[in-house]
Amino acid sequence: MTAEPQFVMTNLRTFLAIAKESLATSEELSARQRRPGPGGGEIISFDPDQRSFKHSLIAIVFAGVYLEALLYLHGCRLLGKAAYKKIDRKTYEEKFVVYGISDPDLLAAAREFREARNELVHEKAHEDTKYRTAQEEARKAVALVDRVTLALRGNSERGS
Repeated sequence: MTAEPQFVMTNLRTFLAIAKESLATSEELSARQRRPGPGGGEIISFDPDQRSFKHSLIAIVFAGVYLEALLYLHGCRLLGKAAYKKIDRKTYEEKFVVYGISDPDLLAAAREFREARNELVHEKAHEDTKYRTAQEEARKAVALVDRVTLALRGNSERGS
């Protein structure tokens, strides 16, 4: 039997950094587009280049890239590569359960992320979908991957 390598070269941290930096840029650009309205509320200036939207999409995509890589690496360590291949095509929620994550809020957040990412990235806007803003979905995506990272770390520490 061949031992799994102890050190794995990965871009995991870079993927997460791209997601978080793009989210920060999106929020900064969005804040610059808003000013107080004369009678209360806000006036939002139109950005024809959609820079905040673009950075939100980058954050969402790279949160997904990070999550896929994290789940792969964790799965290979936990189950082995051959066993991981059996769950590779499962949803995030199904993988979470295999990894011992059963928090219903986290499972619901994963399902919502999967659906939102698919709608935004695969241009499902023409279908009957929920109203979403890329900026809000980017915030939720980065929060989700942070929560999953902590949950997996906690499960690994309890298992060792």
